Amino acid sequence: MTGNGAARWRYNATKASTSGNWAGKNKNAANDRRAKAWARQVKDDLLNARGELKLGRRHRPDYLIFVLAVALAAFGLVIIYSISPGLYDGNEQTIRQEMIKRGLFLIAGITAFIIMSRIPLNFLKKWSPILFLIALLVCLALPLLGWANVPVATCALGACRWYNLGLFSVQPAEILKLCTVLFMAGYLSTRLAGGRLNSKSTIIEVTIVMMVSLAIIVGLQKDMGTGFALAAIFIFQLIMSGISWKRMAVVFGMLLALMIAMVIIAPHRIARILTFAQAGDADSDYHINQALIGLGSGGLTGRGLGQSVQAFGWLPEAVNDSIFAIIGETLGFVGAVTLIIVFAWLIMRMFNKTNYLDNMYLRLVVAGVVGWFASHVLLNIMAMTHLIPLTGITLPLVSSGGTSQVFVMAGLGIVFNISRYTSHRRIAMNDVNESKLAGGTNEDSVRGRWQRWAHNADRGGHKQIAR
Repeated sequence: MTGNGAARWRYNATKASTSGNWAGKNKNAANDRRAKAWARQVKDDLLNARGELKLGRRHRPDYLIFVLAVALAAFGLVIIYSISPGLYDGNEQTIRQEMIKRGLFLIAGITAFIIMSRIPLNFLKKWSPILFLIALLVCLALPLLGWANVPVATCALGACRWYNLGLFSVQPAEILKLCTVLFMAGYLSTRLAGGRLNSKSTIIEVTIVMMVSLAIIVGLQKDMGTGFALAAIFIFQLIMSGISWKRMAVVFGMLLALMIAMVIIAPHRIARILTFAQAGDADSDYHINQALIGLGSGGLTGRGLGQSVQAFGWLPEAVNDSIFAIIGETLGFVGAVTLIIVFAWLIMRMFNKTNYLDNMYLRLVVAGVVGWFASHVLLNIMAMTHLIPLTGITLPLVSSGGTSQVFVMAGLGIVFNISRYTSHRRIAMNDVNESKLAGGTNEDSVRGRWQRWAHNADRGGHKQIAR
């Protein structure tokens, strides 16, 4: 290369490099401005001058949420009654007592729904940190009381998960799920409004809260199913908040590492995974084999209500974790698929509310309830159909379990309450969020992709407007 040619090449390269650096700085500065503008907008939409939630216009709530919830709970009561002769050896007095108790739990669930549908949302946001802390301490105290052999703690198979209050038992993990939804919604919306969603302090604090919660539930109470439900709540709310992919990967990596550690230190969890991976052993696969027999024997339309065979001592936990197999046996493929459709309808009905809320706190609450509810449905059905290793988790509203039914209904009542404050038009939250501060792009916006998926799932046909 000649001297003049080399000089021209160096000049052009230097010019291109300078131009590229200048363009990059301008782009980053623009991203910073847009991210800060987004944080200010979230803050403006979050609270009014008195520090209260901006709820928007009040209108009729979505009564279909209530109808579907009560229909599922009533359906569960019918299924449990139909198999009660097998559960209680045909003892009429015991059957009557159990059905009265389950009927009272249904009434308590409906009452919880009504109360939470009327309670001020500002009250929930204000007191959620204290409620979350109390729920954590109550969950932590349970295994400690169990180790001390205090009668109030009910332990079975080495796991302490219930408080025995005499007339009924309470599972505090269900309380923790609801409190986690409320606490994380308030925390993430506040951090986002302050422009600190993707800061290191936020990720550290979220990770600590998540690790402590899962350590108590999975490590001390030995309840992996509830651990997965809690993890789903954290993940759904983090995604809805718009956290960057990079930060989300850090949180997910920590979560995955904790779950793997919890499996490794528990021999019975390793055994379940090995059983799932090496299916075919009649002894080790007994539970799932009986569940599949129940599902398969139902055929297309089922044996019919009151005709279950598996409920007569063959299928473990027939009224709790395994109730989906009983439904497949008694109502067949048609009944099982219909139930799945109703669950999907309720989940999408709730999730669609996020498209019509401009208050980020309300969006995050709905996302948390959806993650909680949907994870229970998916994990239970997938476990009973042998798609994942067997895990103990109830089918919400349908399975027996008073505490679960009451607090799931309470969570749905909060979503019903929030449905009073939706916009009449769909609101497209700006894809430009605080992930810009982490060097992301529009395509890297977690919430942007989440919202696009939500919008595609919406069939309301409302006109979309931009923020």
